Amino acid sequence: MLRLVGDIERFSTARHNLGVYRCVAITARYCTTHDSGELSLIIEAALAKVILEHPALCCGIINEDKNDPAYIRLDSIDVLKCIDYRTLESSNAEEHEQGLTRILEQRHSELWPDPSTLPPWKVIIVQSHALSSQGSAFDAIFAFHHALADGLSGVVFHRSFLEALNSSEGDKLTSRILKVPESISLPPAMEKSIDFKISWPFLLLQLWNEVRPRWLFPNPSPPWTALPCSAANIQNYKSRVRILAIEPELVPKILAVCREQKATITGLLHGLIVTSLTAHVPEATSFASGTPFSLRHLTGLSPTKEMGVQVAAHTSNYTPEIISRIRSSRTPEHVTSEIWIIARNFRTGMAAELAALPNDNLVGLIPYVSNMHNMFRSKIGQPRADTYELSNVGNMTNEKVEGDWKIERALFTQSGMGTGSPVSFNVASVSGGPLCVTATWLQGDIDEELVDKLVKDVKFGLRCIAEGKEVSLGMY
Repeated sequence: MLRLVGDIERFSTARHNLGVYRCVAITARYCTTHDSGELSLIIEAALAKVILEHPALCCGIINEDKNDPAYIRLDSIDVLKCIDYRTLESSNAEEHEQGLTRILEQRHSELWPDPSTLPPWKVIIVQSHALSSQGSAFDAIFAFHHALADGLSGVVFHRSFLEALNSSEGDKLTSRILKVPESISLPPAMEKSIDFKISWPFLLLQLWNEVRPRWLFPNPSPPWTALPCSAANIQNYKSRVRILAIEPELVPKILAVCREQKATITGLLHGLIVTSLTAHVPEATSFASGTPFSLRHLTGLSPTKEMGVQVAAHTSNYTPEIISRIRSSRTPEHVTSEIWIIARNFRTGMAAELAALPNDNLVGLIPYVSNMHNMFRSKIGQPRADTYELSNVGNMTNEKVEGDWKIERALFTQSGMGTGSPVSFNVASVSGGPLCVTATWLQGDIDEELVDKLVKDVKFGLRCIAEGKEVSLGMY
């Protein structure tokens, strides 16, 4: 045994064991201008290097069904069993994207077969003639159990894989079976590095929110959260994915406007999503969102070189006053102004949350959960906490990369959350490449037509911002 699973990591071992959440994936498109020859040999040699570089990839997980799950060192790893090759019969980029979406949906719908003996992660190599007419190109999906790694760790994997591709030309595996060194160790659990402090008022407020009789003390305006958590949807688990990409030439323009407005891309996306929801869910009087953020600045875990699970989440509430103001907006100028107000408020709220750490953060309450499995079971049939989640793993860069291989774009996707937000928006980008936003959800949890409208509005809104136009969401 390497160590016990930590507090935040138990969220994912329990969810996986119960089948309510399956995996995370970061997908990167690799390209080179020259013909790389026997591509599979290059990929396998590069992956072998990455596996031995990151202890998280050499682990299994035991006791997922118990209160004391643990990480174990696997004796050996068969590299070929960690790779899945797929070739799409795609004649153009749109067909390739559709095929890639289907592969992601399938992977996000599957449980890891035996995490106690097999590595609970996989690399899926997706190729098609549509990707590249010259040289070589492929999409590499790195899918992984969320207890092994967070979203940033997926970006770390691709940095390592890119470096290994560029240094593995001509290398061949002497053996596909890798012997895992006995000396490997994992970073300590997050609570070992951060002394979370919980005040009595904060603790009592959270307890009151959980146990108060709703019929006697109802929320005067609960956020709209689509359908309650559904046992049937979890049993018939089918994860869904939508992908939107903003062209590379528009991304710097969007970033420039965000700077002018003293906002971030994440804040702007919140503004666009809330405005779109306001238009398409007329019965809703308020919304709420969750935004995961990294705690690596407190633990010292490298955001560019190390894998781990070191996250918390910031909650934003969009009150009836905010929704009413958006609905009463009569011109595109008014709508755009409300979007930027939400964006700036998000930045202010996130800054306050970060400044308060490690005091009164919800992650610090996990030790008070006596049975994680029962906590998730208790959510079945109940309203969800948030309307949506928005998670941004940031920008991947090709700068300082020596070699012929480059990363052209990145996608971030995750499984539908059977007991979490009904829909997630996941953001990733590459320097000089597109800004990619995906929407992911569990089929049946939220209306598919609504998700398509939200995705269309986000794309429309981002393009308006890039082109210097006012955003007329809900007015066309």
